[in-house]
Amino acid sequence: MTAIPVLVTPPSAPVVSLEDAKMHLRIDHADQDAMIEGLVLAATAHLDGWRGVLGRAIMPQVWQETHVGPGPYLLAMPDVSEVSASAGGAIRVETTALGPVVTLAEPVEGVTLSYTCGLPAAQRRLAEVAVKLYIAHLYDGSDPSPAFGAMVEALRWRAV
Repeated sequence: MTAIPVLVTPPSAPVVSLEDAKMHLRIDHADQDAMIEGLVLAATAHLDGWRGVLGRAIMPQVWQETHVGPGPYLLAMPDVSEVSASAGGAIRVETTALGPVVTLAEPVEGVTLSYTCGLPAAQRRLAEVAVKLYIAHLYDGSDPSPAFGAMVEALRWRAV
């Protein structure tokens, strides 16, 4: 069973900067900066992380899961670059069709796993465009672009 992940360290930078969002919206004044920053946060929250529609981290961030029982342990999100365990010792991470699986060298009855995950650079660029399209949808109230749906489907994490 997969544990519920908890965000420990959020990304150090936004997926889309205020300047990039304003350029995408064709806004060249500062009157609406606070609102646009809110739209950037809302669009990112809609897509990013375990609870986002993508089910995966866009920018590098640290998540934590507590598992009970002996391993191996299936992590809830893909694109894992680093893992540490509260039990210490050697860790092996294997990417499977179901997702990253962590095995500890010394079996334990429960463990807290911390891991860094984020999209690879090529996919991150696609996520940036998807966030900008969703910001535009929130800003002007129009229907989301069909391209947005295609990007979400291309990026969405699916456990088989």
